[in-house]
Amino acid sequence: MRTATCRILLAALLGLLLSAPRAAETGAPEVLAKLQAWIDGTRDLACKFEQVLVSGAFGADLTESGRLWVSRPGRIRWDYLDPEKKTALLVGDRTLLYLADDRQMIQGKLEPDQAALPELLAGRRRLAEVFEAAIAPRAKGDGEEVRLRLVPRSKSGGLTEVILLVRPPEYAIEGAEVLDGMGNRTSYRFASVRRNRGLDEALFRFEPPPGTQVVEQ
Repeated sequence: MRTATCRILLAALLGLLLSAPRAAETGAPEVLAKLQAWIDGTRDLACKFEQVLVSGAFGADLTESGRLWVSRPGRIRWDYLDPEKKTALLVGDRTLLYLADDRQMIQGKLEPDQAALPELLAGRRRLAEVFEAAIAPRAKGDGEEVRLRLVPRSKSGGLTEVILLVRPPEYAIEGAEVLDGMGNRTSYRFASVRRNRGLDEALFRFEPPPGTQVVEQ
C-alpha cells in the first residue's frame, strides 16, 4: 500500500508543474527557475490525468485515468475513475485512500522517505534544494517537446528520477515520466488544465459511505 501512496504523491508534484510559463530554451537552471516561479504563483489547479504504470518486476502495463485537484499549501485530491474507482487525499501530512470496490478507507501519515515531494507542494523546500536538473536527450516522437530530468539529491527515498515533457511556445508540461527504486516507471499525461480559478473547500473533505471499513496505517 505504501507503493501506491508514493505514486499518488508523485502525481501531486507533477500536477503542480502543469502549464508552466515560457522557460529559457538553453540550460536546465533557467528552466528550473521558471518552474519554481510558477509553483510559487500557483494557488490551485484542476485537470484530467492519465497514468500508465509499467512494473519493474512484471513488465505489465496498468493504465488509470481520472481527475486531480490541488490547493496550496499541501492539499491534493485524486479521483480515479477508470478502470477502478478510488479517491485519494493528502491534507498536510495526513493521507487517505478510499477503494470503492473494496468498501475500504485507509488512513495514514507520510513516512520520512515520502516527504520530499509533499514538502515541495507545501512550499517549505525549493526545487533546486531537492533536485539536480539536466536537459534530457530527446525521445523519438517528441516533436518540439523539451525534456527536463530531475534527480533527487537525497538517495534515501524511493524516487529515482522525474522527466518532465515541456512544449514551447507556452512551455506547458504535457506529460512526465517517474522512475522509482523498484524499477517501476509511471507516465502521466494531463489535459483540461484550470489554474488559479478557485476550488470548493469541500473537495478536500471526504466522508466514506456507510459500512466502509476504516484501516489506520
